[in-house]
Amino acid sequence: MKASRTKLSLWGTEGDAVIVETGRPWRLILWEKAQFVPCWDLGGDVWFTPEWFETSSPEDPHCYEVIMDKACRFTDASITESGPARVTVHWKNALCDSLYRIFHGNTRSEEYYRVFPDGIAVRHLIGWPGDESADGLNPGIWEVQEFILINGPGVRPEDCVQPIGFTLTNLAGDKLELEWPHTFDDGKALCTLKPEIADWSEYVGVVHLRDHPEPFVAFPRDPLLFPFARCTACGKPHPQMNAFAGASNYSHWPANDSTEFVGWVLATEEEVRNQATHTSFVNCGYSYGGKTPPRPTSWLFLTGAVTGGLEEARKLAASWLHPATVQSALLFEGYAYSERAYRLRLAEPGPMEFRLSPTHPVVNPVFRIYNGRPPVNVVCDGQELDPSEFRCQAVGDDLVVWIGRTFERETSVRLVPA
Repeated sequence: MKASRTKLSLWGTEGDAVIVETGRPWRLILWEKAQFVPCWDLGGDVWFTPEWFETSSPEDPHCYEVIMDKACRFTDASITESGPARVTVHWKNALCDSLYRIFHGNTRSEEYYRVFPDGIAVRHLIGWPGDESADGLNPGIWEVQEFILINGPGVRPEDCVQPIGFTLTNLAGDKLELEWPHTFDDGKALCTLKPEIADWSEYVGVVHLRDHPEPFVAFPRDPLLFPFARCTACGKPHPQMNAFAGASNYSHWPANDSTEFVGWVLATEEEVRNQATHTSFVNCGYSYGGKTPPRPTSWLFLTGAVTGGLEEARKLAASWLHPATVQSALLFEGYAYSERAYRLRLAEPGPMEFRLSPTHPVVNPVFRIYNGRPPVNVVCDGQELDPSEFRCQAVGDDLVVWIGRTFERETSVRLVPA
């Protein structure tokens, strides 16, 4: 893993960028010419982003969101941690319209992406709805996620999106499939297409691509980790998700500095040939009915890309959402969903040993040992791992260890100072 702040020249323009190389066929990029929105670069001028914090006004045809901030007055990104076991980037922005008016005077958000050597990240969104003024009147929506594909110049979504373009699934294997392009003329709440999703315990969405890794996002139906208001379409307690109508392909973002537009701008054939465009599949919000989350509110997502399709995405989501039971002489401080990490405390120097008892396969587990120090060697069930199978680094006064293995049965793990 490697993180750097550099210049990125792409698609006819140049800007500052934070780039996280994962060693996988995809990497994370936060680029000034895309308002530092975190995006997965999947190769071949195809990117993906799980979106940002967004709201709307009854008297403004624009949305209030970071991609309206073409001059990057309020948005920037920084690297807060960088090492072999994880990289953390921090992104700040304000929710403005294309005239740089911030909704309610001070509506903003910040996000942390904690990226691991398997090319998977925890996205931690912190939303700060404004309370400084009544500018913009009352909010119509509070959106937190959207499955967005970014197409470089000359790349059409139909060139790389499969006939089944998007699947929403859960850990039980239930699924809702959407064709590309969608066959309906207007946006649809997904619960009107498949009412059972209102009762799913979690949601894993995958965009299906030809000849590229497939991006995914997973999140739980748990208001402690993913707050939401009741769905306005069915009235049930679940995060509302809506499909975009038709073959949406928009020209106003990214790598487009123009503010001379209103609303959503469909790309012409000439624009598709000569500039980057973006395609939206499904969105998800705290509320599409005007209810405002507290200031602040946090949402957690697992995101990245997979080469093993739905099954791999489900396993990663299950491992994140259903941590193993931990037994140890160390003090177990709990499982941090925001870090994808088991937290333990070391009282005195020496070996660190604990036992994992999985309810679901534990995929590439992460451990944060308070007062621990690198380097360490890793021993699993008495077998010392090759250094290529794990990564460790110091984070402040602590030790973070990532292990590139899947544990399906009870396993003892021992971290021995090297």
